[in-house]
Amino acid sequence: MPAFTTLTAMGIEDLDQISRFQVTERDDHDELKVCFQRPAGSCLPASLKFRFPHGNNPEVQATLHRAMDELEQILGQRNADPRAAILHNLEQFERVMEAKMEEIKHRLATLPA
Repeated sequence: MPAFTTLTAMGIEDLDQISRFQVTERDDHDELKVCFQRPAGSCLPASLKFRFPHGNNPEVQATLHRAMDELEQILGQRNADPRAAILHNLEQFERVMEAKMEEIKHRLATLPA
């Protein structure tokens, strides 16, 4: 995998586990959320958020755009086959549903009879 210097500088080291990202525009900043596909039982975060303040510093927005370009390149390489992308999304959805069902079962088991 090529070097992704912007993401690495932001502290993102596990590039192979990136599953998606989104950018949300807020009042005074843009928020980049990077989501990861973690193995079951991992204590690493499922996502990271980065704030890019609006203002007169063009380097801040340039960094956001470089990060987005790198993320699109990573995900584009992985999702070049549309069928594979759909299967990946389905597998990810199944993992989320299984984890949620386990959480609900656990909460139900801890309720008094």
